[in-house]
Order: sequence, then structure tokens, then C-alpha cells
Amino acid sequence: MPTNPELPEFGPLAGVKVVHATTSTAGPFAPLLLAEYGADVLWIESTLSPDVMRLGRSANNEAERINQRAIALNIPSPEGREVLLKLLADADVFVESSKGGQYAKWGLSDEVLWGVNPGLIIVHISGFGQTGLTEYVERPSYDPIAQAFSGFMAANTPQHDNPYASGPYIADYVTALFSAIGILAALHRKQRTGEGESIDLSQYEAMLKIQNHLADWMSDHVAQPSAGAPPRNLGWGAYRCADGAYLQLCLIGPGVIPKALTFFGLEYGSVEYPAGTAVLWRGEAAAEKFEQAILSYLETHTASEAEAEMLAAGLPVNRVNTLEDLEHHPHLEARGTLVEWENLRGRTVRSVGPVPRFQRSPGRFWRTSPSWGMDNEDVLQQLGYDESEIAALYEKRVLVKDKSLKFTWPYA
Repeated sequence: MPTNPELPEFGPLAGVKVVHATTSTAGPFAPLLLAEYGADVLWIESTLSPDVMRLGRSANNEAERINQRAIALNIPSPEGREVLLKLLADADVFVESSKGGQYAKWGLSDEVLWGVNPGLIIVHISGFGQTGLTEYVERPSYDPIAQAFSGFMAANTPQHDNPYASGPYIADYVTALFSAIGILAALHRKQRTGEGESIDLSQYEAMLKIQNHLADWMSDHVAQPSAGAPPRNLGWGAYRCADGAYLQLCLIGPGVIPKALTFFGLEYGSVEYPAGTAVLWRGEAAAEKFEQAILSYLETHTASEAEAEMLAAGLPVNRVNTLEDLEHHPHLEARGTLVEWENLRGRTVRSVGPVPRFQRSPGRFWRTSPSWGMDNEDVLQQLGYDESEIAALYEKRVLVKDKSLKFTWPYA
């Protein structure tokens, strides 16, 4: 497929072509990150229904679908498979999110895709992977399913509470970040060997990977502390201040504890707090005395006052911010963390710009989120389809388009 003529050249991924047939968050978020760094990204939605994120009244669809073109294609149809194979003939990356084995059932196995493009990097994102027990491979999955199966939900639910999913969509975003890492690693290998790759990414494994208590349990059956349980060391956690706001304290380590003890009027290097003390463990008399000094201090100081004084003493603390606190936060404004643009309806969308920042080849915003099937004609014409052939695909519902912008935020 020829290069997208609209796409300005920028970023470290300029020249990389990505096609993704994904929905919700776990699948589309990695292509978004690539698009923010200059990759030419084409998004394929189903003709049966638009992306599920379009169906909720949320600006998230706008923020996570920028910098890419979109077509609505019936991939399993004979004509749809033909279009997909033409799209992938010169692509670098193809990302799909479905139940394990779905594309093979459609006659689009990795081998078929490599038949038209041996250097293609294929990313399969699913709840339970492409291999393993069939009863799990074929299970549908969303963020809370991955949290439930992986033990992450249990680990983050306080004792005696009903289990609940941690937000905001942590399993989806963690999966997407692993996807981006996998894609970049495969692109590096492709540069050296010219070979493509098939990446099998399951949500539950991504969530297992980030649980730092897992090795302790699997190796020695050491149970992890339950969510919401008091920390084992004191001077660590969110503490309530005089104004009802909270301050997160992280008072641990050989460089911090001497400063913290001095700040709260306790003697570092004494019998109670001997030199070299780096952690104050719950249950020890000296630690409980330290905790009481913290509580007494915070009872008479607002979160802002305590934050300022403790930071001045070199202590790692921070006010527990809400999104309301961050909306016009001076540090975010100084760095330009939040960017804004107009969507297709002329409404302003405000969200976070590219992360991380590149000094020499920065990412950027260049295009708002497309509507359902917005670029059908342009993309297929680039593939060599003429107007009559495109019209025939519409007639067969191989292509669809939302001309009314019904599925573009905000609806009303």
C-alpha cells in the first residue's frame, strides 16, 4: 500500500506501517503509541458493529484513536480477506485482538499472512493466549476477566470486601504496553534479519508478570499482604492531614530515614535509632514512636503545609491529587503535559500528549480520531480499487461508513 499522503514525517517511527484490527483498549492502545511517534497506522473496524469504545459517552475514544486512518471492513468475507492481504503486503506490523485462533479459523493463519509478506510482525492479543487448553484459549476476555484469572483482583481487594476490578482498566493498559515492547523488539530483529515474527500476548500473563509478590508465593509460598492492610514498615502510606486531604509518605532507605527522624524530632544514631537504620518495622517500639510523631505533626498541618516543609527537608512525599487538582496544575502546564484539539464535531478534546518525550525526534498530534469507515475510499483507491469495485463492496456490506458521525464523541 502506498504511503499515506496525509501523514507528515516526524518521530522515530517514521516509515513504519502498522495495520490493526482491534477494539476496546488492550488492542488499540499500542498502535496509538506508535502513531504518536510517526508510524503510519491504519485501523480496521468490523462492519457488524463499530469499536465498542464508540458506544459509550466518553472522550476516551477521541484521545486513543488519534493520528490514524480508519476503514470498516468485513474481514472474514472472501472480499474482506482479499482486501486485508493487500493491506498487509507491505505493512511492517499487524495487530489483532480476538479469541485465540480466530484468524486461523478465518483462513488467515500466520503462514497465510507470511505468504504475502514474509517480514510481517503479527501480534495476537487475547485473554488466554493462542496455545494451551482449548477451553481457555477460546474464552472471551475483557479487563476484569484478566484481573480475575491472574490473581491480580484478589491481591488488590481488601480482606472481607467483595472482589472488584482495579481501575482504570489496568489489565488492558498493561497488556498494551507489553504489546508495544514486543513490537519494538520484533522491529529491531527484523532490521537485522528481514524476518517477520508472531507475538502471542495474553492478558492474564501480562498481569501475572507485574505482580511482585508472585515469585515469593510460587517459590516459597510466602503470602502477599492483602490490599488495604497496614504496611509492614511505618512512615509509608497515605496519611490524613489537618485539612482532610492526604499526603503520601515514602520514608524508607538509608538516605531518607536520618532526615525523617531529625525532621520529627527523633535522634538518629541513638540507641533507639542506631546509625544505619533504613527501615522502621511495624511492631517495634522505636517504629511506633516514629509513627506517633508523624501523626502528631500531620494533625496540626494541612497537606500543602506538610508537603512544603517535608520536601524542604529532603523527604519523598506528595499530596494525593485528584484529576481536578491536575487539570490546571502548574507543573503540567509548564511541561505541556496536556494537549488539546478539535474532534470531527468541532468539540475540544483534552488529554495527555506523547509519553515519553524524545528530544531529537518528538512525537506529535496531527489528526483527530476518525469516524467509522471514514477512510474507506482513500485506502482502497490506494490499493488499486476503482469506484465501481468500491461501490460493489459497499453493496455487499464488505465496507460500511458512518456518514452522520453518529459514532463520534460526543453524540449529542
